[in-house]
Amino acid sequence: MKTYIVETMAGEVVTDHRIVLAKTPLDAAKIGTGREVHEKREEMEWVRVTDESEAAVSWFAFK
Repeated sequence: MKTYIVETMAGEVVTDHRIVLAKTPLDAAKIGTGREVHEKREEMEWVRVTDESEAAVSWFAFK
């Protein structure tokens, strides 16, 4: 399990954030938001997941 920072975004503005323990960034996004997500495209409301230990950032959008 890794620690991820899960941020809910409105455009480029953070509207909520949580620290989550999960196996993958996708799992972290689901746990942190309590919602189903998919890969981000052009959505205004989206989720940024950061793994600081590997300097990796993932982007998801709500289904």
